[in-house]
Amino acid sequence: MLQTNSADDQTLQLNFRMLERVLRFVAAWPTDFNPYLPKYLRGRYFLSELFDFCYLLFWYFICVHIAAFHIVSIATIDFSYDELFLTLITTSIYSIMLALNVYLRVYESNFRQLYEFSIRRFRKRSDAGVHYISISSCYRFTNRFQFWWLVMCVLGTMHWAIYPILSQERTLPFPCWYPVDVQQSPMYELAYIFQVLGQLQVGLVYGLSGALFMVFVFMVCTQFDMLCCSLTNIRQTAMILNGGYKTLLRHCQDVIEVDSRGYVLQEVFREDLDNAQATKTISKLDQLSPAQSYLMELAPELTCVMEDCIKHHLLLLRFCQLLEECYHPYVLLKLFQILLLLCFLAFMATVESLSTMKLINVLEYFMLTMTELYLFCFLGQILTNQGLKVGDALWKSPWHLCGASYRRRLLIILMNAQRPVRLTGLKLYELNLETYYAVLKAAFSYYTIIKKFR
Repeated sequence: MLQTNSADDQTLQLNFRMLERVLRFVAAWPTDFNPYLPKYLRGRYFLSELFDFCYLLFWYFICVHIAAFHIVSIATIDFSYDELFLTLITTSIYSIMLALNVYLRVYESNFRQLYEFSIRRFRKRSDAGVHYISISSCYRFTNRFQFWWLVMCVLGTMHWAIYPILSQERTLPFPCWYPVDVQQSPMYELAYIFQVLGQLQVGLVYGLSGALFMVFVFMVCTQFDMLCCSLTNIRQTAMILNGGYKTLLRHCQDVIEVDSRGYVLQEVFREDLDNAQATKTISKLDQLSPAQSYLMELAPELTCVMEDCIKHHLLLLRFCQLLEECYHPYVLLKLFQILLLLCFLAFMATVESLSTMKLINVLEYFMLTMTELYLFCFLGQILTNQGLKVGDALWKSPWHLCGASYRRRLLIILMNAQRPVRLTGLKLYELNLETYYAVLKAAFSYYTIIKKFR
């Protein structure tokens, strides 16, 4: 019933390796330096671990020194109200990014477990029927999505880095206290390079962590669509397994109108019935009493297909559990960061004394933060809806034409479908559209309070 697609697997592996390389570039994940060492030094004297630790310290220094110098600036410099909040924005971004870097390091094995799970155990397509859904649709969409998402994140953050060049002023992207005179060469150039690297780190770390999360959610949502498609087509799948219903299958394919709007990516393919492989079932009918032996047509095939769907459903519930265990600290961290940024950026956008260039940068950051909040909450809501949709797909299937053996197995999926599929922030806040509105309301409330104290 299942067809493998090595090209799709290779595409996913290449994308993950690309994300992995970039995460290693900013030291968010550890790097094995043994391949770059002479052969006689590989695996000896802990050199690889030492180089990785030094490389990690370099990127941590970039992040920590910017956050620390801004904190010192807030404590020692008499800022105006407007300049204070611009400093607070940078301080919150780099402080939270430090925690995010630690999270990515600690949970690296969890990310790899999710990736290996998706490669080895996710289906490549739904069961054979009059129509089917393929994993290739998800791969094409996620490839485009993660590319443009990373472009948006990097461009949105690097605008701050090139602001002094665009304004033709000898200033740093983020003016703050330094223990040395950064207006003199070469300290100015060194401080400028570190701040540019810091902004690059912000764009890549925030962008890549978000891209990984969104790709995993899109993939499991597509798997739920495959399961729903298999359940809807379950009788046609049993006919293909039997091998003696080709005329009826062609008639069903011509008559049935597929509504692709019920699927996340809205892409459904027409089954090639001439090449659909008929697989022999190895399942046996339950030992039922004569009173329960009714509607026995295709009973062995329907039992086999239903058991396959049950296994697929349990697999998806397990993946969602792993996804929640991996990402619940990250979700809370992101919600807290977005709440702070929306409050501070909204205040800065209403400052009259802000220059045009900085106003553009603030609005760009604001739109990027709003987009990120909506995507996270929207995907959490979609995943919850996908879990509930399994029960609806069962009722849409021709269960009334199936016998007792099928109906007994149907109850198993219905009971499992009652388990809520959700993503939370440290088990405290559920990621859905209600949280989206709650974060917006909270940010606006804090913004109003700040405006009153101005």
